Amino acid sequence: MKRMIILMVPLLLVMETNAQKMRTTQPTNYLREGPASYFQIVAAIPSSVDVNKLEQKGSWLKVKTEQSDIGWLSENSFISNKGSISRDESIVKGKTSTRASRAELAAAVKGFGKKYVEGTEGDGEDISKYSNPVVTEKDMDQFEHSFTIEPFRGFMNIEKPFDLQFHEEGIGLGIAQKIAAQKGIVNDKVATRYINMIGNYLSKYTKAYDLGFRFYILNDDRASAFAVPGGYIFISKGMFKACTNEAELAGVIAHEMVHVIQRHGIKELNKSEAKIKAEQAFAELEEETGPMGEEEKELEEYADNVYQNLISPRLLTYEIDADRIAMVYLKRAGYDPTAIAGVLLRIQEPSASTQDIFDENYLKNDDSRERLVKVQQVIRDEGYRSRSDKQYADRFNSYTSQIR
Repeated sequence: MKRMIILMVPLLLVMETNAQKMRTTQPTNYLREGPASYFQIVAAIPSSVDVNKLEQKGSWLKVKTEQSDIGWLSENSFISNKGSISRDESIVKGKTSTRASRAELAAAVKGFGKKYVEGTEGDGEDISKYSNPVVTEKDMDQFEHSFTIEPFRGFMNIEKPFDLQFHEEGIGLGIAQKIAAQKGIVNDKVATRYINMIGNYLSKYTKAYDLGFRFYILNDDRASAFAVPGGYIFISKGMFKACTNEAELAGVIAHEMVHVIQRHGIKELNKSEAKIKAEQAFAELEEETGPMGEEEKELEEYADNVYQNLISPRLLTYEIDADRIAMVYLKRAGYDPTAIAGVLLRIQEPSASTQDIFDENYLKNDDSRERLVKVQQVIRDEGYRSRSDKQYADRFNSYTSQIR
């Protein structure tokens, strides 16, 4: 036994020596406990940081940092970044070390939300993606093995590249908490776990597979759904009732994911202006810090733009784009891509008794009819076929019986 232990030490040294050195390129890179975005975040690493690659699983690389952290980074972290360095890098890299811990990230994100999003005072719902994961590796393994995947890479040219933006995480969380406070979150652990399994599974087939989406159920009987920057997505109780199988629900989720990934309707921040000071980001930001500077005003305007976009009618072009790409995600993931048509058909005539401020955002009648026409056209053009074996109605009924 002693001899085995002695022999293992040189072996580990050899593995360390042979590790490939790589350098991060994105302004924000989440180091995770495992090779998927549903795993807990260990730390955030800025660009231009050297790490040692230990192994690779699919699009994820196991690495060791200079601080001896071992975790997983996505391939996106090493893609050539031709744009200018964004404000996010100064936020993460402004610290004394080349990493920000999960606790520091949580505090900074919470601070962003409170500072720049009006109406987020108080603790509210704990919906931060830095909290414990909703799904486990076992959950996802079992879920993923239920699908039969057929190779499909259509529409690659209409998908925009995606990079993680720290300011979107913070402001997105603030807006998500505001929505949760207004509507209320349904505490149905079974259904919540279910939509997080669907969403995390779908994310594998997107360019934002490393974002780490979180999905919540709104206490709202209208059939509606909302997507917030940073990957916070809300599905209403009414939407569960509007769906008849898992493929339809997956279509709704995929549609909202597209809005986040394509950054539909969101004003891009001016990256040439002065960077936010790191000490302002990595603090609770619960006290007044004096008059706002130009960049802080821009962030406040950005937050207001995001929220106003959320509660205003979405542009039809964005909706059609989201439907089209959502069908691609469904096809890649092994779902029936025609399922979106069924949901659109059902929600285009909402009850007059269920109107409120958010209705036009998802259920504008003329737009819903036009979307249905466009979806049916894509189905014909792409030769999509309805497949009952790819709709998973039984599983849908089992997981959602208490909420429908």
